[in-house]
Amino acid sequence: MVKSIKKVPKGVWTSIAALLGAQATFLFLGARKTGRNPWVWGGAGLVQFPLPAIAYFILNRQEKRK
Repeated sequence: MVKSIKKVPKGVWTSIAALLGAQATFLFLGARKTGRNPWVWGGAGLVQFPLPAIAYFILNRQEKRK
């Protein structure tokens, strides 16, 4: 398994890091604007893609309807 990780180009790792960082920043700023635990959402955005963003949009949408 370690050998297969070494074969992945550095550009792919850079793209993944940029994607996760952008998602975390977007979720953090959105949650801070609405007052909904920004550090939790930002941290979740750093760990996985795209489930935290989907969950945030679903929960935020339900909040607006009420």
